Amino acid sequence: MKRTVIKLGLVLAVAVAVWWFWPGEESSEAPQIEVTAVERGDITRIVSAVGSVRALNTVEVGSQLSGQIDQLLADFNTPVQAGDLLARIDPQTFERRVQEAEANLAVARANVSIQDAGIRKAEVALGNAEREYRRQQSLVERGLISASDLDQAEATFLSAQADLDIARAQKTNAEATVLQREAALDSARIDLERTEIRSPIDGVVIERAVDLGQTVAASLQAPLLFSIAQDLSEIQIEASVDEADIGSVREGAEASFTVDAFPDREFAGQVTQVRLAPLEEQNVVTYTVVINASNPGQRLLPGMTASIDIVTGVRENVLRVANAAVRFRAPEELIAADAGPGEGAARPDPGAQLAESLREMGVDEARLETIQNEMREAFGQLRGLFMSGADRETIRARIGEATREVMLRHLNDEEMAAFEALQRERESTRPATLYSLREDGLLQPRRVRLGIADDRYTELAAGDLSEGDEVVTRLPRTRDES
Repeated sequence: MKRTVIKLGLVLAVAVAVWWFWPGEESSEAPQIEVTAVERGDITRIVSAVGSVRALNTVEVGSQLSGQIDQLLADFNTPVQAGDLLARIDPQTFERRVQEAEANLAVARANVSIQDAGIRKAEVALGNAEREYRRQQSLVERGLISASDLDQAEATFLSAQADLDIARAQKTNAEATVLQREAALDSARIDLERTEIRSPIDGVVIERAVDLGQTVAASLQAPLLFSIAQDLSEIQIEASVDEADIGSVREGAEASFTVDAFPDREFAGQVTQVRLAPLEEQNVVTYTVVINASNPGQRLLPGMTASIDIVTGVRENVLRVANAAVRFRAPEELIAADAGPGEGAARPDPGAQLAESLREMGVDEARLETIQNEMREAFGQLRGLFMSGADRETIRARIGEATREVMLRHLNDEEMAAFEALQRERESTRPATLYSLREDGLLQPRRVRLGIADDRYTELAAGDLSEGDEVVTRLPRTRDES
């Protein structure tokens, strides 16, 4: 029995060696080229990112005063309403300042009363001096007194006038002092009120940075006492999106995300902001995208890490092809020699694209003809730029400016927004070459324009491939490749 098993093993080994090393003994059945059919379906393109859950609005509550915390009325997770007392700084020093300011104000007001009395006294003195001066004038005219007596009476009268002016000025000064003392009292009362640390918003305390009896020092920057999150029923996520993906992210885009705390639950949100400021770390540039989401049951907590999928494009019931067909690269020796430039539409006519976009928007033929005529005139004026050998980006920018100027003259705001959206959608396509298998076994290039893609399919935005057409995804591996 053992000898029989050994013989069978030797026979199998010889058979394998003959198959592997004998090139002339190949199977008569040729390996099949793998193909896939063009089909209709939906495509959803997503951008993946990671971000952190944050409260929709977080307010840091600090102190503008220095002092010791003598009351602490809020703790972590304490729900608060606007105006609620959170803590209090020992108010004794500030109460004394208020009392001092009140006393200073009382002194200033008393001084005003004194100045009022001084004015009345000066007015009486002025009246007496004036009457005496008039009597002296009468006596001089009758020759009963000398001129020097009249001069003395006049000097007394003028001095009394000056004393009255001084008294009035002193009252004005005293009234100004009252205003200063009132302002000082108001300031002291404000400082006293600031010893009470109150919540500025409705929310929940998510951080407490002080303890009872602790001394806080307010100098150049107000010390942090509490952090309050406003209404955790709504949260936002700040996601970091790579610079390669940020171009397709738009405000209003739908998003979904998961957190480690609830791995089996998917939450929905919406992009509300794409921040323009770049963030660079270790030569990697990212941009912050803000996503708002509802938080039922307040299960999502600030600081949680979220894995986010942002929907950047959706196509429904479009022609699509497997991504393997897009990745496929045909060997030159298998491409049909009579294939020529290929079939399809790698470079569609820009004028035809423009007309198609305008018709989709409902622009009538008369207005369309006017727009096309003006576009021809605009491009005619750019002919010199084309002939000058300007770089492609400059030419593209000038064409875009000319197109926009023409459209602004003939489209209203709503139509202009729709036109720009269609243009962005068309600019998102790119040329590519797929391959179909001919009856003679060679590959026929099929030039197309590709739209958005997901992890399985790519949209066929232009070209002459139809539903059911087959394209090559893979060639059979040769024995040498094995």
